[in-house]
Amino acid sequence: MEEQVLEILEQYAKKRVEIKYIVGELKNGGINLISDPWLNRPFIDVIKKLIDENVLVPLKSAKKLQQYEGLPSKYEINRHYFRQCDEEIPAEELRGLSCKLNMSYYLKHIEEYRAHREFIRRINDLMMDNDCEVLTANERSYLIFGDEKAITSPKNASIDGEIILNRLNLTIKDIKAEKKPEPFFYIKAKEYESLSDILARKILIVENKDTFWTFMDATLSRELTDIHLLIYGEGNAVVSKFEFIQMVGGKTTDHYYYFGDMDQEGILIFNRLRSTFSEYNIRPAVSLYEYMLNKSGQENAKPLRKCRKINEESLSPFIDFFSHETRKVIEEIISAQKYIPQEVVNKTDMRRLRMIGIR
Repeated sequence: MEEQVLEILEQYAKKRVEIKYIVGELKNGGINLISDPWLNRPFIDVIKKLIDENVLVPLKSAKKLQQYEGLPSKYEINRHYFRQCDEEIPAEELRGLSCKLNMSYYLKHIEEYRAHREFIRRINDLMMDNDCEVLTANERSYLIFGDEKAITSPKNASIDGEIILNRLNLTIKDIKAEKKPEPFFYIKAKEYESLSDILARKILIVENKDTFWTFMDATLSRELTDIHLLIYGEGNAVVSKFEFIQMVGGKTTDHYYYFGDMDQEGILIFNRLRSTFSEYNIRPAVSLYEYMLNKSGQENAKPLRKCRKINEESLSPFIDFFSHETRKVIEEIISAQKYIPQEVVNKTDMRRLRMIGIR
């Protein structure tokens, strides 16, 4: 009954309350002190307890109610009591949580705890289950947050699961999940696997789709013989997908080359890729870029459809791999807001590229 009385008092809008109002609300909730007089005893005990705990403060002008052993008829409600309760996580809830959950943040941010309580409980249940299988991050995210993107792509999700884990000081591994890299499209040469333990293989990453198909045909037909693995970079997507290289047997000791458009965006993609996966020592395919520049000619570089501010520092480290003469040509193309698409290189060039090689 105490819980029901506290709920009545908390929801009551006025500062002062009468016993008859509490009795009436209890009746509406199914507790009828008039038809069930045996309930008077527990009711009286509850009111006396709330008086002792300073939740209810009797008014001096209040009448004594003989049917309730002289309890005052009117009280002032101590609102501070309810605010204090609202500012704390119930002790029984804390005791039921795994020690692996760091609740320091939520103890200071009660409103956020209330909003995230259901998710925290699901995470807690998971932490208590020692036999739980490891799932992919998206699968686990759906089970906990009801949104498969909550952990791996919180900006596109209905709830930021990543920040909840951070505030609990948990990792994806702690919730028995693992991130899976998004796969890229690739083609292996016949000898790719057999050369794995013999020598460093040549792996070429191609930025654009059509050029990838051209190089794929040449690689599979053995028109180009020094490409052992061909990867479709798909523009900037390669930066988020390249981790998949581990799943196709790529080693840090292999030789990695990148070939894209001769424009600032293509250069920035290379620089981001090289910086993010520095252990693979990815280099620009200098021979392919030089061939593209010679075939097109600097004078045939086209104006960019969208101009952007040029930052010469952003050309490094890409530009540092080229000779002084080639660097000068690249800098002039970029500073003039022009570009040369890699589609300049087509099927008719494959035989000549076989002689030049990938370097």
